Amino acid sequence: MPDANIGTKVEKVTDMGKESESESSATGVSNEQLVEQTQARVRKSEESNKGLKKNELKQSLPVYTKDSFLQSFNNMVRALISPQDEEVRKRWFKNDKESALELVLFYFYRSILTIFYLVYSIYALFEYAINRGKLRFLSIAYRSNDDPSVINADINKLPKIPQKLSVILNYKSEQEEGGGIDGLCNDGASIAAWCVSSGIPSISIYEVNGVLKKSVSELSRAIFEKFESYFGTENIPNFLIKIPHLNLSYSGIDGVLIDNSIKDASKDKDDFAEYDIEISLISKVDGRSTIVELTKVMAQLAKNGELKKSDITIKFLDHELRQLIGEEPDLIILFQPYLDLQGYPPWHIRLSEMYWEPDNDSVSYVIFLRALQKYATCKVNVGR
Repeated sequence: MPDANIGTKVEKVTDMGKESESESSATGVSNEQLVEQTQARVRKSEESNKGLKKNELKQSLPVYTKDSFLQSFNNMVRALISPQDEEVRKRWFKNDKESALELVLFYFYRSILTIFYLVYSIYALFEYAINRGKLRFLSIAYRSNDDPSVINADINKLPKIPQKLSVILNYKSEQEEGGGIDGLCNDGASIAAWCVSSGIPSISIYEVNGVLKKSVSELSRAIFEKFESYFGTENIPNFLIKIPHLNLSYSGIDGVLIDNSIKDASKDKDDFAEYDIEISLISKVDGRSTIVELTKVMAQLAKNGELKKSDITIKFLDHELRQLIGEEPDLIILFQPYLDLQGYPPWHIRLSEMYWEPDNDSVSYVIFLRALQKYATCKVNVGR
C-alpha cells in the first residue's frame, strides 16, 4: 500500500496499474461501449429484483444479539429437562419408556455439556463487558467535539493515511436509536466530515441493499448540515456524490446540490469546481452481479467478433471494473461487531486493509480513528 502524507494524493501503482489503460485502447471495442452495455445489464438485473418484499429490502443484516446471563442460565436449566425433539429421543432412547440406565447416561452427558455451556456463557459475558468498557473509555478519551482542528491534530500524529477509504454501514429499523433513513444518512455525513477533516479525498459507502442510492437528497441534506456544523456556513466543503452502476453524479457546490445529469443546470458551477471529497455509493449490485454481467458482455462481444479473445486479460478486466465500480480502497472500516462483508465487491478487496471492533454496533469517531491508527502501522509489499 502507498505511504501517504496527510492531504497529499499519492498514486498507487501495482502490476495492474497504468498498463491497463493502454491495453484497453488496443482492443477492437471502445471502453465506453463495454462500460455502457454492462451498466445497462446491471440496471436491468436490479429492476427485475424490485419485486422483493419491503421488509427484505430494508433488513440488510440478520440481527445478532448476545443473550443476557439470565437468558443463558434459563436455557441451561431447560436443557436439563428431557428432550422434546423426536430425533434426539430416538438417538438416546430405544423405547418410548426410558430405562434407568438410559436416563442416567443421558443426564450425565447432558450435564457435562451444560457445564461447558455455562462456563462459555460466563466467559462471553465477561468479554462483552470488557470490550464495551474499553470502547466507552476510548470514546471519552478521543472526542472530536465536531471540531476539524481536533480531528486534524489526531491525524497529524500518523505517519500515513489512506487516500481511498471505504466503510460498510448497516440499515437499522426505525424503532432503534439512530435507525431509519435519517440515521443512516447522518452516519454517512459524519464519516464524510471526518474524512474532510483528515485530508482523505475519496470515500465509498457500502450499504448492502442500496438504501442510500435511493435517498441521495436526504444524504446530501445531511452532509450539508454536518459540514455547516463542522466548518461554518462560509466554508462548506464541495463534494461529489457518485452512483457508479447508474452512471449518475451529484455535486454539492457552495451549499447547493446539482444534478450533473442535467447538463444545463450544472454547466456553470461544475466545470471549474474543485471537490474536497468524492463520495461513491455502492451496494450488493456492484459486486458479483457486475462481474457476471461484464463477463456476459465480453463473451457476447467476443462472439460477434468485436472483441478479440487475446485482448481479454486480467489487466483489461481490472481496468473495466475500476471504470464500473471505482478504485480499490486502501482501508475498509466495518462499523459492526463481526467481520461480514455482505457481498462487498470482491475484486476491490485484494489489497485492502480491514478493521472492525468486537462488540461495537455504532458509528463513532473512536472507531474511525483507531482504524486509521491501525492502517498507519501496516506495511503491504506489492509484487509480481
